[in-house]
Amino acid sequence: MIFYLKKRKRLLAKITVGLALFFLGAGSFAVFSFLSRKFFSTHWAEQSQAVIVLMTLISLLAYKPVDRWVTHFFNQYLFKKKSYAHLVLMNLTKELDLIFDFQEMANLIVNTFGEVMNLKTVALLTASESPGQFEISAAYGWPLSEHRRFRCSKKSPLLLMIRTGGEHVLVRNQVAKSFTWQETNRLLHDFDRLRANWVIPFFVKDEFVGLLAFSAFDPERTFDDNDFYFFREFAGMIAKNLYKSQKFLELKRYNDQLQDAQSRILQKTKLDAIEQLATGIAHEIHNPLTIISGKAQVLLLQSDKKKNDSRVEDVLKTIVKQTKRAADITRKLLMFSQSSGAPKEEIQLEQVLEDTIALVSYQTSLDGIRILKTLDHKLPPLFANVHEMREIFLNLILNAVQAIGTEGTIRVLMNYAKADELIEIQISDTGKGIEPENLGKVFNPFFTTHHSALGLGLFVTQQIVHHYGGSIRVESNPDEGSLFIVQLPCGDISRNLTKDKRSSGISEGK
Repeated sequence: MIFYLKKRKRLLAKITVGLALFFLGAGSFAVFSFLSRKFFSTHWAEQSQAVIVLMTLISLLAYKPVDRWVTHFFNQYLFKKKSYAHLVLMNLTKELDLIFDFQEMANLIVNTFGEVMNLKTVALLTASESPGQFEISAAYGWPLSEHRRFRCSKKSPLLLMIRTGGEHVLVRNQVAKSFTWQETNRLLHDFDRLRANWVIPFFVKDEFVGLLAFSAFDPERTFDDNDFYFFREFAGMIAKNLYKSQKFLELKRYNDQLQDAQSRILQKTKLDAIEQLATGIAHEIHNPLTIISGKAQVLLLQSDKKKNDSRVEDVLKTIVKQTKRAADITRKLLMFSQSSGAPKEEIQLEQVLEDTIALVSYQTSLDGIRILKTLDHKLPPLFANVHEMREIFLNLILNAVQAIGTEGTIRVLMNYAKADELIEIQISDTGKGIEPENLGKVFNPFFTTHHSALGLGLFVTQQIVHHYGGSIRVESNPDEGSLFIVQLPCGDISRNLTKDKRSSGISEGK
């Protein structure tokens, strides 16, 4: 296709140049013949040799000017937007009208532009989510890791120049000749960062929406006026589509934020209701349960003296056991519904872990479960309440024990991320895993797949972690075990979070 278009263009150009030279020669010959007869009364111009000489001389003198004029006329009028690359890119602008996904549009622009123009690199620079920053949204011919890390301030010399210069295509070599050497160095630095020799800015009305920076394999490659005219026309169409998709992406982002806010409000409403329920249970049930349990234990102590029936003793033991279980439910609910008033201090998590493992070591040894530890020796102290931290470890380890049943391994890994000032705790097991439909429910209160469990351990753990400004998540597949990952801020971050909660009137238990 491209060969056919170029061949047709060359053939028409040659025919046009030939006809122009013929008519120019014929006209010149007619003028010379008329002048020779009128003023010199000679007929030398009518001789064939004179005709040939005159036509040849005129052709030699006029060929280059006529050829340049014909080429300009073809490029500017007859063959404007008629090259293969231009046709493909114009069709691309029509396809983009049907695309709303910003990333899909960005990838399509750079890949199509780079391929049809046979370019070395192409980069599409657009506004970042970070205020005042621009980033490469898509790139052609770039290493993936490099273009994802690219950031450019809106105050960079190149972007400032584009805003003042308007929609003109910037050429590296021309820019280098238009400014002082200090300004030129700064501009060329931006060109180098973008790996570009040409930059096409995108404007919608007077709003700058991005740019297309590109370079060629041949450093001597150039574009003519017709190409630059097309680039400006192409940029106007692309800019509208980019602006449309950016606004669509912005609306989608706002919608996601709104849904997240609604989800948080709904979750907070649920927690508030549970807190009120927990408080009511504590006042209405906890104290009577304690009295019932106490009375039953007294009767058990006196059973030998009165020689009660064994069935009575079994009933009393059942009463004590079940009242303790009910009291444990209220205690766990109150852990997050009321401020415990427990003091916070600098503690070593590795020591808390050792103490917790010692508590469960008897049960794990009976069940044939091993606990393996991998601890970072550079763990900093954590400003927290030791009982709450022990509750986190205990709940996660007991959850792993229940998942395994018998004969398995629990691995505990603790690392310190210095850059983020976070302590990361990973507790994994070789249990039966969690079904996909239950993965999002494990932190819900009273959710459990074990009939003997309360379903509050992971819920309470999540609340404690969130109180410290941390995060907890779970990864699991059926028959492959589960992995719980806890991240807790440490150092000044954890202290500031505690101070902020106190100053805002939020109790540490909430």
